[in-house]
Amino acid sequence: MRKIENDCYFICQRLKEIDPSYEVFYNNGHFEVHSFEQIKNSYCFTVPFDKLDSRTIDYALKTRSNNRDKIIAEIEKNNQLVYENYIKNTVNLLKEGLCL
Repeated sequence: MRKIENDCYFICQRLKEIDPSYEVFYNNGHFEVHSFEQIKNSYCFTVPFDKLDSRTIDYALKTRSNNRDKIIAEIEKNNQLVYENYIKNTVNLLKEGLCL
């Protein structure tokens, strides 16, 4: 792991505005954000993009632990939609099978 302290878009500094403990590392072809204030494990998240840019800031803000309830609600809503679509498709297939 190689610590990144400076980048052309000042992402490292902007991440510190979100959480002063955030540190950026380059590890095996991807960027990782760590916080050494966390107990047991410093890992926070892997940047899901191939470079550090404003999307990294947006991702850090979205995935903060204080947004946990909102993220869980989004996941549950999506799961409900997937389930409802599955039921609709299954019913339609059964109707088609009975009509043949």
